[in-house]
Amino acid sequence: MQLRAEELIVIIDPQKDFTDTEGAYAKNHTISQIQEVKARINKLTKRLNKSRVVIIYSNYQKDQFGDGISMCIEGTEGHEIDIFLYDFRLISKTQHSSFSSEEFKTYLKENSIRSLLLCGFLAEYCIRQTAIDALENGYNVTLLQEFIATGDDVQHRKQDMLSDLESKGAITIDDTFDCI
Repeated sequence: MQLRAEELIVIIDPQKDFTDTEGAYAKNHTISQIQEVKARINKLTKRLNKSRVVIIYSNYQKDQFGDGISMCIEGTEGHEIDIFLYDFRLISKTQHSSFSSEEFKTYLKENSIRSLLLCGFLAEYCIRQTAIDALENGYNVTLLQEFIATGDDVQHRKQDMLSDLESKGAITIDDTFDCI
């Protein structure tokens, strides 16, 4: 798959709180699937043109999602990006959806982006909400299934998310690596 000018790969939340065995998410979930996807993303990013990729990362607040649920807090180790960075554009968000970021929305508009290829973490939260918001705003959405993950014990959430988003108009590609 050759990326067209209006297409953008969006890597969501490749941060240590989601991807590292010492991260906040791993305290409640096993993350071997996440670590496998992180390794795939690292291989993929070496093959991509840096102008065709944006990394969206979370800047959450303490207890933002409930008492004792704190992750991706600026200044903590869990906030750090945990994939290889190849001069990709970094954009922060404050909610699950990448569309919570004015910078992201402006970037899409200024670069005439109409199609988003989504990958990253966590499938049932940030990937899902970004895809929903993108579809509602008229973007084409492709879910790069082998580059999307969640906890090992909640894989059904990923499958449910993929099915739900397909019914809303997203496209799912399950054998991406050789295509991009």
